[in-house]
Amino acid sequence: MKRLNPTNWWQTSTALFLFIFVCALSIRLIYLYQIQALPYTHYLFLDAASYDRMARAIAAGDWLGKKVFYQAPLYPYFLALCYRLFDYHLNIVRFIQLVLGAFNCVLITWIARKTFDIRTARWAAFFSLFYGILIFYEGAIGKDGLSILLTDTLLLALILSIEKPAWHRWLLSGMALGGGVLTRGNLMLLLPIYLIWGFFSLKRLGLSLKRSSGIMGVFIIGTALIILPVSTRNYVVGNDFVLTTCQGGQNFYIGNNPRANGFFENPKNIRLHPMYEESDFRAEALRRTGRKDMKPSEISSFWFKEGLRFIYNNPKRWLALLFRKTIMFWNHFEIPDNYNYYFARSNVPILRILFFNFGIVAPLGVLGLFLAPRSTTTLVLIIFILSYMFSIVPFHMASRYRLPVVPVLIVFGAYTITWWSDALRNREYRRVLRTLIPLTMLGLFVNWKFVCEKETFKASFTGLGIVMAESGDYKKAIQYYKKALAIDPRYVSAYYNMGNALVNQGNLSEAVQAYQNALKIDPEFLLAYDNLAKTYIIQGRFDDALKTYQNALMIRPDFADAYVGMGIVYHSMGLYKKAIDANLKALLLQPDLAKAHYNLACAYARSGSVREALKALKQAVRLNPAYGKRAIHDPDLKGINIETHGESN
Repeated sequence: MKRLNPTNWWQTSTALFLFIFVCALSIRLIYLYQIQALPYTHYLFLDAASYDRMARAIAAGDWLGKKVFYQAPLYPYFLALCYRLFDYHLNIVRFIQLVLGAFNCVLITWIARKTFDIRTARWAAFFSLFYGILIFYEGAIGKDGLSILLTDTLLLALILSIEKPAWHRWLLSGMALGGGVLTRGNLMLLLPIYLIWGFFSLKRLGLSLKRSSGIMGVFIIGTALIILPVSTRNYVVGNDFVLTTCQGGQNFYIGNNPRANGFFENPKNIRLHPMYEESDFRAEALRRTGRKDMKPSEISSFWFKEGLRFIYNNPKRWLALLFRKTIMFWNHFEIPDNYNYYFARSNVPILRILFFNFGIVAPLGVLGLFLAPRSTTTLVLIIFILSYMFSIVPFHMASRYRLPVVPVLIVFGAYTITWWSDALRNREYRRVLRTLIPLTMLGLFVNWKFVCEKETFKASFTGLGIVMAESGDYKKAIQYYKKALAIDPRYVSAYYNMGNALVNQGNLSEAVQAYQNALKIDPEFLLAYDNLAKTYIIQGRFDDALKTYQNALMIRPDFADAYVGMGIVYHSMGLYKKAIDANLKALLLQPDLAKAHYNLACAYARSGSVREALKALKQAVRLNPAYGKRAIHDPDLKGINIETHGESN
């Protein structure tokens, strides 16, 4: 029987390949089963809900959409494809993502094999199989699992391409990079860096200047093949040249503004919620510039300049902030964003068994980076770690943002174990001991306690409360909000959402108290002002409602919703002329605000201005067709609707 040559392992046997895949998939299937008991598994919120809305529209046939992409576009199309093929089943989406995650474990092993040797590959497989947070994000409705798969595909393709410089390999590398950019725009930084690396690496291999340049041209073409359709689509629907998304400047400003602290915290007058973020950044840019309209690319450019202005005016503070974000990047703590890994781990048994984490892998990986022999392939991985870090740190930090570097650290960490094994087998004990000193220092640095894990549960309990409220269980929702407040009595989001749940329960007096508590902690919380005033309206406390809206306008004079609310108050008091004036002020600030047009129609109708009422109603229906059906049964618009008056003016 012919013996297998270990150096040709990948070419001669698929046994280890299948073993890794089966083990990885088995663990992931257990995880998928266990998360069914979590309430938030069956509901979507924040970015997941936003991706879902986009995917549903795409699956329904709206493949182009109607505006420039604000969020990374690849994942919504992936989600839409799943919906078209398998209908709307989130668990099927999760299953597909987890299968891809199991395959990614094979990619990580393959990268380790091609970069080092089969023993390192086995250790890399072991690390990746038991690295819990990879599975956590692969099973979430979000782009992160897909992003990691594409970056690992890119790294493996580059390693294979430099090993054998065939044009189709470089084309695949470019396409993988293009796909990665459509999940994380910061990966665009890798294009010029890998172009320079690839050109000089090919020259060192003896390729001519012409052939090296041609191959790098193919790499660019591969990237362009994936990105340019998105850029073209953005121009067609938005008449604006935007490469992929129009949120780069906004993200930069989130990380570099007077209120920035390294986390995903809202700048002044900006609500960092997918429902409001884009419109708030636009409104604030228009307010600061005094312009009536701006293209998405202009808004992004404006906020990038505002971030640079902050840096220029506060160099010492910016350097301290940059240092803090660098520490956050390398700290073991998994900063929650849309999802909280620690909360999930406390409720999902399999995650507690998957014991490898950043606090273990990062020190081993950084040590392995210095121990590893320098070669063209190791340089691929080193370039990625450094470039990716520099593309993230200037912005803001969250656990999922640094996730793409984890597989590379796993590979170098696996090499550290192999290096120790060789040294111990050769009885080079002093060499091993010398590595323990830097490893200890790295371990202390990475595992320094930055934030208490349980403190982050307040956001998770609030998220569960929102899920319960959306399902109609307001009592359970309030219990979750109270759990969040037990952790942090000054947690604004819990007070605000508790107020919403109490209103739906009909407990208006306690709702008022909850909103007031939120405003005591954050006097600039516009949504709390709006909902507090609406609660006053329900109670018939019109003067208190007007005062609340006026307070909101003192903070943000362009808060159009406040004028709409004041219009409702005046309308309820029978002061229709004042109601008309309030809604007109709202429309001066936000001309496409459908509810302002509708309320204006109601006020005009009550004041006897039928022609103006019909005109305003037509505008409302054009912007939101649902107002057409509402108008038929609205006593304010009795006898005044588009059907009875036709299309004439």
